Amino acid sequence: MWETVDKSALSPRSARRGPGSRVRTSRRLGYNRRVGQQLPPTSPELLTPSSRPYFLWWTDATVEQFRGHLLDADPDRRAYWMAALLREANTRDVWLFVTPDQIRAEWPRLMRYLGRSREMWAYLLGMEKPVWPPALDPLVT
Repeated sequence: MWETVDKSALSPRSARRGPGSRVRTSRRLGYNRRVGQQLPPTSPELLTPSSRPYFLWWTDATVEQFRGHLLDADPDRRAYWMAALLREANTRDVWLFVTPDQIRAEWPRLMRYLGRSREMWAYLLGMEKPVWPPALDPLVT
């Protein structure tokens, strides 16, 4: 996506580009799909399988156990744990565990667990703003 950016906020080198210059930006915070780079984790412990992730404050799950939850055969359990990651973790730590495509694939199931972060994640993933609560199907009683 190209945006016109206020040059006063840029470095002196960038400011020399001239009037109306555009800078390449990404909506994904901390994840650069084009280059395959990501920011370092906020906590090095997230790279250690036996450590307890800060974003799972209500449970004693380790990083290894959490990764297992994200691979659970039950799609509702998988959605619950992925939503916990999206809801509680720093955005740049999310990419240590899932990709944008994995989130999009689980979106219909995990959307209900996201709470206030639902709209932010829809925006970051370039998806339509979710309608919540979803409309009831008149054919289902």
